[in-house]
Amino acid sequence: MYPYEVVTLEEMLQARENRADRQRQLISRYTVPLISMTINIPGPQKSSPTSKYVFHEGYRILMSQLAVNQMTPLHCEAYDLLTGPEAYVAVQADARILKRLVIAIEDGHPLGRLLDLDVIGLNERAISRDELGLGKRKCLLCDQAAHGCGRSRAHALPELLEAIKALVDGYKRKRQVVKRA
Repeated sequence: MYPYEVVTLEEMLQARENRADRQRQLISRYTVPLISMTINIPGPQKSSPTSKYVFHEGYRILMSQLAVNQMTPLHCEAYDLLTGPEAYVAVQADARILKRLVIAIEDGHPLGRLLDLDVIGLNERAISRDELGLGKRKCLLCDQAAHGCGRSRAHALPELLEAIKALVDGYKRKRQVVKRA
């Protein structure tokens, strides 16, 4: 990551509140489950070429997986905000099936660890991995639960950002090789 505009805690909290409001509006309007997509990039710089690349690749994969599973979105919108890119996709499908689909992306795609794909049900509550009997997400650097490492600041920010850069650069190289073949 390179030096881009930093985001304050207050801006991040306001973005979270705005996201919850938008989720409620879309669920109310479409009366179907909603996929809310953001990225997991630590630190105060949320909008950079790397974060935008990860987001756009994740969005492309999400839309592809919905199509493969014959789930047509009723509504899609995406934003490139200073607090990080985000998208909303309203889908006529069972919320638990949608959650399994997005978990498969988070756990199976090379960039999936950097994606945060929430499924919000009609009750306006996000479906958790626990509800499906699935384990918590792992840390990018160790085998511990990501949430615990993040809360305890178990890893230094430069170390995490370097791991993210290596992951994204490796993915880009593989994609270029595939495109040339």
